Amino acid sequence: MIGNGFNNREFIYYNDKQTCADYVQSIAKSETIFLISTASCAIEILSLIHTLRQLDSVFLFSTEEDYNKYEYLFDEYSKVIGIVYELPKLFQSIEENIDLAIKQIESFQFYEQKQKSTRELSKEAGSFLWLRLFKDVVLNLPHDEQAKQDMINRLKEHYHNNSKQLKLIAKFNSEYNADDALRWYSGQPFLYKQLNRALRTEDIELLYAFRYFIADLCKSLAKEYQIIKESFDSTITFYRGVKLSNEEVKKIKNNVGKLISTNGFLSTSIDRNVALAFVGEPTDNEVSILFEIECSLDTNETVIMAMISQYSLHPQEQEVLFDLDAAFELLSVTEDESSPMTIVKMRATNEGSIIAQEHIEHHRKYMSTSGVVLLFGYLLAETGEYDKCQKYFECLLKNPNEDNISFIYYYMGVVHSYKCEYEKALQYYEQAYEMMMNSVPQLLKASSFVLNDIGSILQIQGQYDVALDHHMRALKIRQDYVDYINMAVSLANIAVTYNSKGEFQRALNFFMKCLHLREQYLPNEHKETASVLSNIGLVFNHMDQLDTSLEYQYKSLEMNEKCLPPQHENIALCLYRIALVLTNKGKYDDALDYHIRALKIRESIFPNGHIKISNALNNIGFVYYSKKDYVLTLDYLKKSLEMRERLMPNINDAGLLNTLTYFGLTYTKLHEHNDALMYHTRALKVSQSLFHNGHGKITDCLTNIGIAFRELKDYKHAFEYFEKASKNEELNTTKPNLFKLARIYDNMGICLCSQDDDMSNGLSYRMKAVRIIEKLSPCIQYAQWIDSIGNIFFEYEKYDNALECHLTSLNIRVQCFPTDHVDIAENFMHIADVYIEKEKIKEQESTDKYQTKALFFYENALEIYRKWKHPNVADIINKIVSVNKNTN
Repeated sequence: MIGNGFNNREFIYYNDKQTCADYVQSIAKSETIFLISTASCAIEILSLIHTLRQLDSVFLFSTEEDYNKYEYLFDEYSKVIGIVYELPKLFQSIEENIDLAIKQIESFQFYEQKQKSTRELSKEAGSFLWLRLFKDVVLNLPHDEQAKQDMINRLKEHYHNNSKQLKLIAKFNSEYNADDALRWYSGQPFLYKQLNRALRTEDIELLYAFRYFIADLCKSLAKEYQIIKESFDSTITFYRGVKLSNEEVKKIKNNVGKLISTNGFLSTSIDRNVALAFVGEPTDNEVSILFEIECSLDTNETVIMAMISQYSLHPQEQEVLFDLDAAFELLSVTEDESSPMTIVKMRATNEGSIIAQEHIEHHRKYMSTSGVVLLFGYLLAETGEYDKCQKYFECLLKNPNEDNISFIYYYMGVVHSYKCEYEKALQYYEQAYEMMMNSVPQLLKASSFVLNDIGSILQIQGQYDVALDHHMRALKIRQDYVDYINMAVSLANIAVTYNSKGEFQRALNFFMKCLHLREQYLPNEHKETASVLSNIGLVFNHMDQLDTSLEYQYKSLEMNEKCLPPQHENIALCLYRIALVLTNKGKYDDALDYHIRALKIRESIFPNGHIKISNALNNIGFVYYSKKDYVLTLDYLKKSLEMRERLMPNINDAGLLNTLTYFGLTYTKLHEHNDALMYHTRALKVSQSLFHNGHGKITDCLTNIGIAFRELKDYKHAFEYFEKASKNEELNTTKPNLFKLARIYDNMGICLCSQDDDMSNGLSYRMKAVRIIEKLSPCIQYAQWIDSIGNIFFEYEKYDNALECHLTSLNIRVQCFPTDHVDIAENFMHIADVYIEKEKIKEQESTDKYQTKALFFYENALEIYRKWKHPNVADIINKIVSVNKNTN
């Protein structure tokens, strides 16, 4: 005997047939029983218990010689699964049917009405909507012999070892007609078990195979619904008794006031006592539940239900079957006063259909196509069900509608893009674009979406100029159609591309144009407006205007929190970007707080793991790297990589590249240079699979490998990789990145200096790096970098070069900090120290000049240090006294 929740499986053995039958008859209808018997014993016992609801399946064991003798039992008892004469096959059949029974159990989906205004689909909202849309899909797909045979072939494939079921399938194939859909569904386990398994598990391929029968079943329910409307009062209550897991009940309690649906056709009764018979006794793991569903037949227009007693094996149960797209408002969850039972009250509502129709209309405007067949696949992609989406569109491609084929190819591109399979995505996009251009008339507006998505992939691959060309072409089409909403999308994509190119002012200009359109044509508080605010903040972050960046990120967060549910990916993204700026400001603990908040949101959206959770773990690891806590860095990076390898084992993307790079950088800090080399080498392979030669990420990987070889004192290979990095950066299709070139030259210099015999050449490379950094936008990290180089020149008594370095870093700091910042005082000290050393080696006529300059910088440093009561005050006073002594 197997409990209804399937958390416990109880095996009971009987030697006496009557005792066994008595036990089965005594078990509540809420339980599920599998009977395993010899064929000879079953002849007597089946006549006593076969019609009982709690008996799910019967497995008969016999010898191979006696198989034909008992084969007639298949025809007399529909619950007989098979007669088996080999124990391994018996065990396999039992396990398959246990699994099938588990998949019949309801799982509930909820919808937060707040999401309506944004059309933004969380995974949960998508699960609520997808059955509503799927019903429309099957009613719009071709209902022909091919569709029927797809289902027959799938059933034959599943039951290929079961002669009884194969006979029933053959009978269905020859005798079935649409008017018999309810009879076949109610009477044949091979149909309703497979169909409900497909619905409960959201098996797209299996559901598509069953499209022929699902369409007939939905149509039959709609016809029978008219009988209910004519036979009952305006308000009627339906009942369903079940046992649910503690976790499922908790979920229901937490969603009172929301819309609720089940994954599939819902069986109820108009007789409360019938439902109570299915409730059973609660256990430690399961709760007894009675659903009371109120329905107003006067106002209900879209929730379909039908009396199916006349088709059922148990007509006394007065069964009413709800259609698969039924939606209910969850009114209350209370404990029954007279028994250990929880009562869940719901009301049938039209709201589910209204929400689905709103998404259909939104999609029609978005893509210039009203096809719900396409929308269903788009919904799967938007909610992260990429494999299901791909399988769905692959099914459609086998029998495409001519009007939809270019859109199917487009969506195949979308799903491969989501999966980071960019080359495959581009192939599908190119085919879609060609079809749209060859269509009569041309599908110009739709083609702008293809151009847009091609541009986005090219931008990811670092082909910025080609990406811009595609985005500009998409923008021109949208301007011609005066499509302001999608014009804003194109402007945002152009801005993203300029941002990736490092042309931040241009990026900012296009984002501002996008913001203007969205503020003009969208509601005051909209997720798309919040998105562009966040992107503007990202550009200011890249421009090192960190306070301005934070202002925009906080505005974006505030708007997202007003128009989106609290557990939403857009909010998580905004929190991540705030953390990014805080990290750059050196506020690591605050950054961690925001990263943890983002992580918790993603874990609530994707409880079974997701690549975005992997990225969030990676981001936390980077903050610990910045804090120099390398043990925790590795801990989070390992968690990130483990999840990524579990979810996307063969997929290369930018997230994997970042994780491998951070591993390498961390192992370098820990002086574990062989491990660093291994990870940087893996990172290089990933970058080369994602990007074309000349991309900055490849340059970074080559430079990191060079550093690892240098730390291993393999200077020959180190210098070779630095040269490769330099040559790769020269291939940059836009223009070489000055920061990356400076990093390469500085590392070349360090490499040569480490070999002692080429010190002069090494120092010249390092000075070359400084003069490149000087051309970059001011950034405090650059000042620190140049100071470290200046200190090397000071150490080697190259005072002119040291002075140039410290004056350059001072120029950067005064543009980044207030004039009284303590780091500026430190710069003054470095410069003064250099002048003092220059004074020692110069002729007498230059001495006074250097001492005067040294005194000037010491006194400026002293003024700042005194203001902050800095411990360097005493030291600098001594230096000033010393200079004055020498002067006198």
